Amino acid sequence: MKFLILPSITILVLVLNHNVRKNKSKDPRSVHSYLSREDAANATRRKDLSNLAYIEIPFDTLPLDITLNDSKKQSQISQYIKEIHALSDKKMLNLIGISNTELKEQYGPANLELLTMYDMNYSRYIRNLNLLAQCIYEEYPKEAVAVWEYCLSIGTDISGTYEGLGLHYVNHNLTDEFQALYDRIPQKDSISGKTILRKLDTLKETIECR
Repeated sequence: MKFLILPSITILVLVLNHNVRKNKSKDPRSVHSYLSREDAANATRRKDLSNLAYIEIPFDTLPLDITLNDSKKQSQISQYIKEIHALSDKKMLNLIGISNTELKEQYGPANLELLTMYDMNYSRYIRNLNLLAQCIYEEYPKEAVAVWEYCLSIGTDISGTYEGLGLHYVNHNLTDEFQALYDRIPQKDSISGKTILRKLDTLKETIECR
């Protein structure tokens, strides 16, 4: 047993240091203040979740009845559509950029597991929507663009969505629409935000070279 204690303590310290370091650029806190905030968050009482901004699937507007000439892509979109339908009775929340500590502070630690599940459902939803749009774009560009733009409206941070829209706007000389994509990026200083910025900047160079 003695041999197991030291590695466990080491892992705990490493995780703690990582969490503190991760937040250092936004709010440089000491290990003590980080632990104090966690303690306070863990003491928060459970809050009502019924009035949160849950995302519902707009089945009447999403192009989920499309048939492609490409049989391989048709098989792929059938799976994506199946995944989307499977989420119809599940709650979804966009919690991008909100840490577990912040969730516990706002809604109580007793709700953390539920909120995490709702956020995972959202991630699964926007991922399948993006894949759907990528597959149908060649045959149904208008419908694909509509799906991507809907994803933006519910706060996606998937770089492929921004890249697909950006490329469409560039190819159709929609400069204003392309430039507006920069303002839609959630958490520009996050890993996903920086990835989106790099991809848009690359496409922007294409516009400037014309």
